[in-house]
Amino acid sequence: MVSAAGAEVDLDVVTKVVTAYQDLLDSHWTDSNCSLSSCVNASSSVFASSGDKKSQRGSSFGGSSKDNRDERKNSGENPKFTQAEATILRVRDDMKEFGLPIVSAKSTISVTDAKMNADGKVTVSADIGTTKTYQGSDDPSYMSDIHTLTLSLNKENVFAVIEDVVAPMPQEEILADKPENVDFNDVPVDRILGVESAGNNQLAVNPVGANGDTAKFSLLPSHQDQSSVVVKPVLDPFFRQPKPDVEKMVAYALHWSREDLPRIEPVKSKEDVNPNYPNQGTNCTNFASQALEAGGWKRKLGVDSRDSDAWHPFSKDRAHDNRIIPTSTWGAAANLYGYAKTNGPYHDLGEKEFAQKGDLIFVDWDPNNKFDGKIDHTMVVTGTISASSPKGRFTTPRISQKTRNRHNITFREVFLHMGESGKEPKNARWYALGLK
Repeated sequence: MVSAAGAEVDLDVVTKVVTAYQDLLDSHWTDSNCSLSSCVNASSSVFASSGDKKSQRGSSFGGSSKDNRDERKNSGENPKFTQAEATILRVRDDMKEFGLPIVSAKSTISVTDAKMNADGKVTVSADIGTTKTYQGSDDPSYMSDIHTLTLSLNKENVFAVIEDVVAPMPQEEILADKPENVDFNDVPVDRILGVESAGNNQLAVNPVGANGDTAKFSLLPSHQDQSSVVVKPVLDPFFRQPKPDVEKMVAYALHWSREDLPRIEPVKSKEDVNPNYPNQGTNCTNFASQALEAGGWKRKLGVDSRDSDAWHPFSKDRAHDNRIIPTSTWGAAANLYGYAKTNGPYHDLGEKEFAQKGDLIFVDWDPNNKFDGKIDHTMVVTGTISASSPKGRFTTPRISQKTRNRHNITFREVFLHMGESGKEPKNARWYALGLK
């Protein structure tokens, strides 16, 4: 690797540096000796040599310098963390206090780009996915994010990650009018978390396995030839969607949010969606609608893509030369919320209720750090897990989603990472729909 701006960067070296760094961050999830105030194994102690190819492949490539750790321990200096590293420590501590300690974490790394800057530092783009397990559950969770890392090279030819910033959650971009004649009733976030009625909120935790082994996938287009998938659109204007088969709905959401899903060629990212559906770029609501179809909902064509009684992944957009796009009820969060209430079996989550498998969670988290009246994001509840805290023992939901990819993570983590990304969770409005 050379230091000239614009010069070619050795991705093999970069990947090894980032891997050594991420391995350390994974250990922070369970390392009680590392905190925001005291951590001799902070990422600033990780180094990796840029020596010849032989040394790069050696077992000593990347690690923590004992002299560096001892010097830091004796200096009394506060540890220096990257942004992503500090987030891990804060989320870890909050999850423990919430009653769901994280007991294991392991990440996979895909470096997508690396550029040498004029100052000799290297800017790296990487897709980093982390699989974690929680105390009391063997079912893993998974989440992936796009990271921008900065690597520094010192005069001894030693590299280190000096910053790591996670890209913010993208905003839904589908153009749709807010549905009329629909009551938008936000729900206290403690109700969704399950702590509003802690102590009286008990549910046997029996989520579908992460691999969906107990589910039948006969209704999932992903397991058939695309040409054999024939869906007759419903034309009845008084048609209402049935109560979905929750197990099939959840199995679909779990299957298509897994890390080990076979990638669609050519490989682009871990955000690939079922090829039998449109890819909207931001696919959270598109993904929720796919899960509902797997659970038994029927496609319904209407006048055009903005018909509030229609629900279909392929509809004519008469306002733009009849291009084919999903209906707003299929692909836009606020419109799916309205459709599920007026044309389906969903209702606003009420007092003394808590989110369960098959429920839908929505949020208005405008990037200006306050709600703006437009629902921005959709999540599918794919499981529940028991937690114990000073408030008592209670059941809290796990969700799966697209953009960014989340597989069966706790809703509490969604809430926490929202705060870490610069959005204030208390300034958002949360909506939750339960099944009747």
